[in-house]
Amino acid sequence: MKLNKLISYLFENVDETARNILVKASDLDEDNKERLKQYIDAADEDPEFAGLDLVKGPERDNNRLAILDDKGIVVGFMTPRFDDRGYWRTGAIYIVPKARGKRYAQRAIKEFFRDGSHQPARVWISDNNNGSQGAFVGAGFKKGSPRAVGPGPDDQGHDYYLGEVDQSSIMV
Repeated sequence: MKLNKLISYLFENVDETARNILVKASDLDEDNKERLKQYIDAADEDPEFAGLDLVKGPERDNNRLAILDDKGIVVGFMTPRFDDRGYWRTGAIYIVPKARGKRYAQRAIKEFFRDGSHQPARVWISDNNNGSQGAFVGAGFKKGSPRAVGPGPDDQGHDYYLGEVDQSSIMV
């Protein structure tokens, strides 16, 4: 319990700018709701998400969190979920191209996992997705076991985890 309090204290005091970066999509003003709709459509067309069913769907809409910039303008979204193996996952994280590289994804990840209530957590990131790897490692995730997914050798990636995770349960 003391460790959780220490972690909460560190997140609260080390990166105060991460606070209030996530907002339930249903709580957005009308302009930001329209931006979010456009970004969801753009992400749905993005080859990175093609065929993954991570962007659209009523269950995603109910859980979707908008990612805001420092002025309160939507710059992306995430679709967190709790999976059937007992892990939290961020689901799709999409940041509009003009806002990438400004640590919005990292700050959103930190904020979502800040108080420890969404742990343990796992994410699978492909080897060539350096931006996502940097965002999750910067938010405190540690690299787990490598594993191949999909049909070809180019679909290599790695598990990353946060919180206490039974390493034997990470798929290899």
